[in-house]
Amino acid sequence: MKLNKSVQKPSILSAHVFGIFIGRLEGHFKSRPDQNLSLQFDYLSGNVWGQPVENYIPGTEAIKNTVTPYEWHRREFFVDRHDEHFQSNTENFKIAYDGVIKGLKAQMYVPLNSRNALQIELRSFLLTRGRFPFAGLTGDDFIESFHSNIAGGEDPFQRRDFGLNEAEINYTDRQGRQMLIGQNEGFFGGVKVDFYHYFENLLPNEVHFNIGLHSGVNTSPYNKSIDLGISANAFKQIAVGDRTYFQLGLNLGYLHLKSASFSDSNIEFATRPGFLNLESVFTYNLINSKQQTHSIGLDFYVQSAYHPPSEYDYSILFRNEQAERSWHHSVTQLYLNNNYWTLFYAFTENNSFRVYLQQDWRVNNTPDLQTGISYVINFR
Repeated sequence: MKLNKSVQKPSILSAHVFGIFIGRLEGHFKSRPDQNLSLQFDYLSGNVWGQPVENYIPGTEAIKNTVTPYEWHRREFFVDRHDEHFQSNTENFKIAYDGVIKGLKAQMYVPLNSRNALQIELRSFLLTRGRFPFAGLTGDDFIESFHSNIAGGEDPFQRRDFGLNEAEINYTDRQGRQMLIGQNEGFFGGVKVDFYHYFENLLPNEVHFNIGLHSGVNTSPYNKSIDLGISANAFKQIAVGDRTYFQLGLNLGYLHLKSASFSDSNIEFATRPGFLNLESVFTYNLINSKQQTHSIGLDFYVQSAYHPPSEYDYSILFRNEQAERSWHHSVTQLYLNNNYWTLFYAFTENNSFRVYLQQDWRVNNTPDLQTGISYVINFR
């Protein structure tokens, strides 16, 4: 039985409204370099929704002590945000987003020798209204129909109240720099270059191991910078029959944000210096009589928060006048780890076709639901 020497998974990074501007890391579960060059194309569609929220962060102990005793959703009633003293002693950011983000990635994998490989990825994104049939499962109409008829209840996140099938990302950071992206507005996100070194017999029990060095050149109008990262990946295959086998993978990475910045007007997406990420994957693989492989996998990905969670203990959130329920997620999710599950299927012969369905673990619409397809061309 000939086993695939890597997990046949698509690119599973979510269409997070901030993450798409950053060269984020994901797992690389491969035992050794491929013999030949390959090209991978990924297309994604992710529904994002966050009600308008303004968040004030106190800069003095006096204001912190005033609001800290109260629950987060009551703090706005104990301060006057229009007061001059309050304004001069706080920082604030405003955020609202709605739409279906479409993403397209192209990735070239270049084996260098028997132990090293280079990977180059281009990424671009487009914000759309997500109307049927172009959005499918990720459109507002399908999601709200699912909520109303199957699970979640009637309009649990107030999408209908604010209007279905809209498209806009509106964010003003703490320095007053605004990012406004409208319907059908797209951008080239950047280039990511990954170098991988594969170790032989480093770990016991036939566990394969590789490390990656990463450089992400961000080129969007909102973030012109370079991110640098490092990752470690462990990978094991377990044969359970003549034609079936399991795969297990574990990834740990760290990405340092804005290691170099090329613009004074870059939007501040995170106040932490970098992100930790952890990814695990499990696949069941079946080889048929034609030596074609069917793979079903489950992937779990977690990334550290964009802002220090301790800051949330005294943050003062102001809701929109129209908001009644589930109004805080656009801000609170930035103080939480970003977690999501991905269920995927792959059909592999010489080339590989892959599809997936993704749901955010915290159900905070970052994105709410994401789907994607991937195709890998292996050159002989």
